[in-house]
Amino acid sequence: MIRRLNILIVVSLAVLITGCIKETYDMNKLSDAMHISPTLAIAAVKGDVSFSDLVKSGDTIIFDKDKFVRMVFKQDSIINLQLADFYDLDNMVTFTKSYELGVLSIGSIQSSLTLSLNQLAQYMPAVLKSQIIALDDGSTHLFPPIPALNLDERALSSFQNFDNAVFQSGYLDIIVKNNLTTPLSTININLLNSSDRSVIGTVNIPAVQPGQTQTSSIDLAGKKVTGTLISSIVLSGTAGTSSPVIISLNNSNISFTARGRDLKVKSGRILLPSQQISTLDNKDTVSFDPGSGIELDEIKIVSGKLSYTLTSGTLLSAALSIKLPTVIRNGSALTHTINTGSGTQTSGTIDFNGTSIDLGSDASQPYNRIPLEYSITAGSGGRLVNYNSTDKIVINLSLKNPEFDYVKGYFGQKSESIEADTLDLDIDDILNNLTGSFLISSPSIKLNYSNSFSIPLKIDFQATGKRGTETVNLGLDPITIATPQYPNRDISSSIVIDKDNSDLPELISLPPGKVIFSGTANMNSGVNNGLRDNYIYGKSRFLGSVEVEVPLEFRMNNLQFTDTMDNFLKVDDDSPVKPENFKSLELNLTAINGFPLGVAVKMSLYNSKTKKILRTVDALTLLGAAKVDTKTGKVIENKETTTNLKLTKEFFDDIKNADQIIIWFALNTSSDGIVDVKIYSDYSIKFNASLLFRPDIIFN
Repeated sequence: MIRRLNILIVVSLAVLITGCIKETYDMNKLSDAMHISPTLAIAAVKGDVSFSDLVKSGDTIIFDKDKFVRMVFKQDSIINLQLADFYDLDNMVTFTKSYELGVLSIGSIQSSLTLSLNQLAQYMPAVLKSQIIALDDGSTHLFPPIPALNLDERALSSFQNFDNAVFQSGYLDIIVKNNLTTPLSTININLLNSSDRSVIGTVNIPAVQPGQTQTSSIDLAGKKVTGTLISSIVLSGTAGTSSPVIISLNNSNISFTARGRDLKVKSGRILLPSQQISTLDNKDTVSFDPGSGIELDEIKIVSGKLSYTLTSGTLLSAALSIKLPTVIRNGSALTHTINTGSGTQTSGTIDFNGTSIDLGSDASQPYNRIPLEYSITAGSGGRLVNYNSTDKIVINLSLKNPEFDYVKGYFGQKSESIEADTLDLDIDDILNNLTGSFLISSPSIKLNYSNSFSIPLKIDFQATGKRGTETVNLGLDPITIATPQYPNRDISSSIVIDKDNSDLPELISLPPGKVIFSGTANMNSGVNNGLRDNYIYGKSRFLGSVEVEVPLEFRMNNLQFTDTMDNFLKVDDDSPVKPENFKSLELNLTAINGFPLGVAVKMSLYNSKTKKILRTVDALTLLGAAKVDTKTGKVIENKETTTNLKLTKEFFDDIKNADQIIIWFALNTSSDGIVDVKIYSDYSIKFNASLLFRPDIIFN
């Protein structure tokens, strides 16, 4: 740029000088050395520039109907928060429960033993034995008396579908029927397990008349019984008959029957009929875990599946029937039956589409839980199986990633900190060279938002501007966010931060080198009223866009900016035009200023080694500020200013001694910067400028 200016000056000089020389001039009259300083003028430059010529109205710069100028900056979707950003409701149910089958009932078991008169005779004294045998002739005879007989040990027939069992409860009835023709006195029977000869119990049978039965029972609680029993029988004998009777060795007998009843087994290898487990209370509770402090009251699910895994720790075949009485679909409670084979694991899902879930039916805790009713049916499937009352069935339930229509409840008094963040504007170098006061009077930040979280939310947003040791706080009171009220699901509103509710103008006008942001967001900041009337929806979101508006209404009081730069007036040694070749340069400027803004400029040549200012030129009244109405801030009278700026030969001589130039600007608004001024698009500046300079030309 400097080189182009030098060339332009050289060309201009050549044209002007050539035009002044007469063709008839006698060149021989010139001395060997000549020194002339002609005065040259560049024609005046005129202009009339309005604000609207410099800046066009658009999305950012807006001209109001009255031509007032505002700057507006907009940014859409600066906030886009979804349900998942606030709450994790995707896996609230992790229900695991183990159900012990406990003691089970089995059907009646029975075994028997029959001893004929002939078998009994084998234990009689020889004379009596011979007598009894002789009386078996088809005729009637008096039945002789029989002494006590010890019949030794005899095995009963095996129990069917029964190998062994330890009983929780039940009885073994010992039934004796006297099929002899003589009465029997008491009978003592001792029962043992054939496998290990462990004693089951002893019974005493009362006297039994011919053709009659007598029964005595053994309590089986806590006892083990095997499939085959041994009986040790002792007959007390008989007094015989007083009337003749038929005596038959083979057709007369005593029958013994061992029959179980009311049997409940703790363990064993047995056949178990299919039965509902009666030791369980058939009621349970499924808890929901939406997060700390959250109390859910009701959920409407659009689509989802309750996943289950049933693990059977028994060889029995089992079926688990569940009912969720507060999970309603199409007017009915949700039910499902899960069947499993022996010792297997079964997985599947239960359709939750279109269900309404009431989580507040439990009076002891009216939130975050639903009742579960269940029943377990188990059996051995017609075969012998090993079983233990500690056998278990384990059920796992989970409700993952459902799509919600809505969730109602109380979503906790959450307080989330807005992490402190510092915005470094990186303008410290500029601010270090800036003095004076500056105030943008009416800036505003408008947050337009759409909210479909029906939860009271209050935001405490803080910002601190910092410039060196000076700080200005935003001073904004906590803001309450508008929330929709059910059944409305969405609300749109806005938050405006301006001079009426904050110190935003003072913060911006500091101006800050850094802005520190912090704050908190408080949800349900009031006392929990127990109503659980918060709502969130499956498509809940918080969308926000920002609009920053800066009306051009401000004030400046001696706002000064200084900057030091390399000496741009210095030219290369080979340049055809050097500053020292100028005797003087004068700029004349006349301006009619329609802006309420005055400008002053100074330029100093500076030697950084000696730390001295060598020479200064200034235009302290380059532009005078137009007069304004102190109430409206609008210009009511233009200001005409005439400026004469001279650069002397001494100034040009010092250019080569200066390595830096200090530029100083000062700005003031009308009325010495004590009132707000406004900028309108029809403000303009009319100016007339001319340049007068005298080159110092030496001819050798």
